[in-house]
Amino acid sequence: MNQRKTIACCVCLEIMVILCVALANMYPRPLWYFFCYNLLYGVVFSFLVPMFLLRKEKNLFALMGFTFFGKRQLLVLVIFANFSVGGQLIPMAAAGRAIPWGLLPMGIVPLIMTTFFEEFLFRGFCQTRLEKAFGPLPAIFASGLMFSLYHLGYPGFRTLGDLLLLLAVGIGFAAAYKLSGSNLIVAYFVNLPNAFVTYMLKFEQFPSMKLSSTVASGVTLCLVAIVFIVLAVLGKINDKGKRKRESGGAV
Repeated sequence: MNQRKTIACCVCLEIMVILCVALANMYPRPLWYFFCYNLLYGVVFSFLVPMFLLRKEKNLFALMGFTFFGKRQLLVLVIFANFSVGGQLIPMAAAGRAIPWGLLPMGIVPLIMTTFFEEFLFRGFCQTRLEKAFGPLPAIFASGLMFSLYHLGYPGFRTLGDLLLLLAVGIGFAAAYKLSGSNLIVAYFVNLPNAFVTYMLKFEQFPSMKLSSTVASGVTLCLVAIVFIVLAVLGKINDKGKRKRESGGAV
């Protein structure tokens, strides 16, 4: 993609995910929410569309950030995860405030799902494309900004203070992704504990987490896993076919 196409693609995806999230939260009935949030925002615009746009690229999974995990990646993960979580929990502990751990179980599976879609879209796709077009620093800022603005779809996160805080958090996630060698696993596990803690401390700003949310998120993650398996199998089939054609041509 050239610079104009990259910007247009990222802007269009950003608008679509904001609209899908907003529509889901405007009419939070279980089936409607599942359709707009889990399927449209998540599976379609955060996962399938980026995969489709990169379908002609070689080493697709590595390109999206599924790369080697070593000591460097572990160090970045530990530092950034501790900073993002500790920055919220330490002030509470110092003030003697109780942490509502009982809220967490209902949020675990939905947050696992949402964090995957956030990182896959904003880091795995947008940041890598933007870095290729504009360089690392603009890509880090743009990835953080997109992460912040997408929360406009959530009614509880539309204040200027929340958006600025989310911008700083998003830039931190983007920096962790870059420093880890563009490793999506690091970005995911930096974001996930932060999402858990933020949910417990600001649960009233989140969509209601119920048993239906857990079931819907579990189904969605299964759909994503099936797509990954299908793509992996098709990739192996294509590789075998290519090798056979090459060996046949050599003879």
